[in-house]
Amino acid sequence: MISPHADDEVLGCGGLIAAQVEAGAEVHVLYLAVDGMRHYGLDGATTYQQRLDEIEDVRATLGFSYEIAYGDRGLIEQLDTLPRKDLVDLFERALNERRPDLLLLPSFADYDQDHCAVFAAGFAAARPIAQQFGKWLVPSVYMYEMSKIQWASEPMPRSAAYCDISAHLDRKLEALRGYKSQHRPSPHIRSEESVTALATLRGAEIGVTHAEAFGVLREVL
Repeated sequence: MISPHADDEVLGCGGLIAAQVEAGAEVHVLYLAVDGMRHYGLDGATTYQQRLDEIEDVRATLGFSYEIAYGDRGLIEQLDTLPRKDLVDLFERALNERRPDLLLLPSFADYDQDHCAVFAAGFAAARPIAQQFGKWLVPSVYMYEMSKIQWASEPMPRSAAYCDISAHLDRKLEALRGYKSQHRPSPHIRSEESVTALATLRGAEIGVTHAEAFGVLREVL
């Protein structure tokens, strides 16, 4: 999966990651911008090393591997300033090397310019070119959502896939707590209450206790 920042992977699909790892799948996260910075709700700035330590804590909780494309480069909220081709080339190299069965992208329905830039480049990188021409065509391409959808510029597509995370919500919340610089008390959008509320709503849509929902961009059966 592609995560613009360190925490998006947990907020968007921490339950799916936990479920897939438990089932024996390999999950790899490509983080884009990881920087030390000042956040709303914290008295002081977070250092780059603190952010790396958080990622390690979360990796240990969920069991994925990862890489960081732009570490300590001051690109938080500035990924849209990079040439789109640079991001497309980065994603294509990663897809051709790792040959994933499922690609998870941030939703385009987002106020965050980093998320929009990553979606646009990821969508281009996943374009359908047959494998005989030397490019890996990812069979399944989904978009993930998170609890900030209450301020989204567009709705998520209704062609949705769901993952029952009833047995994995606790692990998702544990991972959220691992991001100490991002975790907030209620009613913040990154609070455990907000994350649980969205999981409860998505669960009700498929008749389970908790779920995550994904917009479907491609599904090869």
